[in-house]
This record gives sequence, structure tokens and C-alpha cells, in this order.
Amino acid sequence: MNLERKLAGILTTLAVIAIPATAFIIHLPHEQEIDYSALYLVLAALCVLVIVHHMVILYPGRHGKLFPRLPPLFIGITVYNVIVCAAIFFSGGVNSPLYYALLIGPLAAGICCELAPALLNTSLLAAAYILVTVTSGDFAVADTRSLACNLFFLFLACFLSNRISIELRRQEQSRNEVTTLGEFIRRLEKAKSEFVSVVSHEIRTPLTSIHGFSEILATKDMEPEKRREFYRIIQGESERLSRLITNLLNLSRIEAGLELNRELVDIPRLVLEDVEFFQSQTDSHSLQYLGSRQVPMVYADPERLHQVMKNLLSNAIKYSPDGGPVEVSTEVEGKYVTISVRDQGIGIPPEELPRIFERFSRVEREEALGISGTGLGLAIVKHLVELHGGKVTVHSEEGQGSTFTVYLPIRGG
Repeated sequence: MNLERKLAGILTTLAVIAIPATAFIIHLPHEQEIDYSALYLVLAALCVLVIVHHMVILYPGRHGKLFPRLPPLFIGITVYNVIVCAAIFFSGGVNSPLYYALLIGPLAAGICCELAPALLNTSLLAAAYILVTVTSGDFAVADTRSLACNLFFLFLACFLSNRISIELRRQEQSRNEVTTLGEFIRRLEKAKSEFVSVVSHEIRTPLTSIHGFSEILATKDMEPEKRREFYRIIQGESERLSRLITNLLNLSRIEAGLELNRELVDIPRLVLEDVEFFQSQTDSHSLQYLGSRQVPMVYADPERLHQVMKNLLSNAIKYSPDGGPVEVSTEVEGKYVTISVRDQGIGIPPEELPRIFERFSRVEREEALGISGTGLGLAIVKHLVELHGGKVTVHSEEGQGSTFTVYLPIRGG
């Protein structure tokens, strides 16, 4: 049950008590004649006010409020106050028993509004009440003290109800903060547990291979060719373990708040350097730079951008096991310089796209089973690009390849 519904419940309770109490008080014997039609008009106005309040809370308008600068029910409470003041004018002025119904207005304003608009509403009510009592014809100098007391109780009712409302709001906010903090801690603990589990698995896999093949080499005699093959496996697993630890350290530094060494960077030149380097590392792929050389320079960290490009180009080559073209292009889109890396490899299944930038996320397809990797490259790319104030997107189709696009703000993030 949210706070607004609680406040609506409080207002309803006050109305349920006030309506029969007011009717009972008015029907008690009095020295003056009372126009009961005015009483019923006030009670009807109070009922309408409560009903409208519930309608506003339970069924908020889809097209916004009629007066968006005013708090909810400000106008409704003001109209109610005017009706009660009019009834007081015809039922005895300052000595009218309908004054008790008038207290509902400040109470409702204090509950539903902040202190400033609540006091404004009560001030308008006080001005109207002074006007109708002084001009009612029954006002005398001796009634000044009663008028002052009545005005005091109006403001007291507004202030006290507002204090109660604020305290309820604070308690509700504290409960919400505690609930949110508890949920955050649970998610953090779960993420920590999952991270430790995944890292342990990723590290254990190459260590198991290294330990197993080392033990075989130490205890058994075998042909030189077989021995060299085992050495190559141990070397490969050692390099895999080294890459994993390096990527974990890089990701840890990035998430801890890596400081960028920014300078003006010629993006086409930087991209071309990485394209030429990776082309020298592969014979089955054709790396092509198709971008425009006429793009603005970007205020960024060149070393980190090289890291981004190396991860994207490495993935493009690895996930194109049959070779083929890898195209890199640069363009200008609005306030961004974009770098797109497009391959014609195995692609990414649609269901895996939403988590492709998560740590240790890898394509779970039969074609990708023999492809080595730590599953941290794209997570590093995402963090580094966002650290520059940019973003990275991916478009992919199974069997058709993937396109990763990096958006870097021209003036820096």
C-alpha cells in the first residue's frame, strides 16, 4: 500500500468522522435558527471532495493535470472552503456551528499538499472566513476574540496535519530505501558469487590442461613429435591463462575508474594502423579499410582506442573461421564519429545479442566451440567506449556475420 493511498485513507477516515459529527452538532439545540440546507450543502461538498480525491489517487489522468503547477486537490479544497464559508455566512457567522466542517479544509490541504501550498490554501480560507463573518450582520466587537481563536485553529490544523503527512512520507521513503538497498546488496552478492564461480572455472580449465600435459611429459617417454605437440598445447594454454589474467586486470582497472590520457586523435590513421597490423597476422582474411579520411579528430585516449579496435578486429577474425573479408569503415553521424567493424563469419544468435557485452559471455554455437577466447573482450570494449562518453551497438544474423559500431563523441565525453 503506497503513501498516497494511506493519505487517502486518512482523509476518508476524517470525513467519515466529520460528516456525522457535524450533522449531529448542527442538530443540537442552538440559540439561533440554522438553515439546514446550508449544512447539507457542506456535507455534500465534503463527500464530493473525498470521492474526487480517491478518483485522483486511484485513476490518475492520462493526459496530465488541468493545472499542472498546482498540487492535487488544491482547487477542489479551495472550492470546498468557499462553499463552507458561504454556508457559514447564512448560519450565524463567527458563532456558526458549521465552523467545525471548515476545519476539514486545512486538514485536507496539510495532508495532500506541501507546507507552502497548504498554508496558501489555508490563508485564502482565512481571508474568506474573515470576510463572511465580518459581513454576516451578526458580528460584534466582542466576537473578535472568537474570530482570532478560530483562525488560529485553522492554521494549527493545517500545520499539524502537514507534519503528520511529512513524517509518514519520511517513514515510507526510509522503508523504500531500506528495501532498495537490501535488493541491491542481494544482487551484488549474487553477482559476486557468479563472478567468482566463472573466473574459477575459466582459470581452472587452462591450469588443468597445463598440469595434465606437464605430468605426462614428466612421467612418460614418448616420440619427439608427440612431445613437441604437448609443449605447444602447454604454451597455448599458458598464453590463454595470461590473456585471461590480463583482461581481468584491465576490466578491474576500468570499472574502478580508469583515468584517460586524452588528446586529439586522427581516427582513420589509428584504425588503419590496427587494420595493417592484423592483416599481417592472418593469410585467410582480407582486412579492408573503407572509411572516409575526412572525419573530425576526436578528443580521446589513443591507447584505449587501440585496445577497442584490437578486441573488435580479433573477434571479427576469430569468428570468421573460414576466412573472408573484414571491413572497417568510419563515418560522421551527428556529434559522433563512428567506427564499424563488419565480418562475414558465423554471426550471433538473436537470443544471445542482449548479453553479448556481459563478462564471460560467448557465442554458444557448435561452430564456436573450437574458438579460444576469455569472453571479456567485448565487456572491455563497452566499458572503454562508455568511459569516452560513447556507445557501442551490434547487428548480427546467424551465418551472415556481425557488425559492431562504436560511437565516439567528437568533443569528448
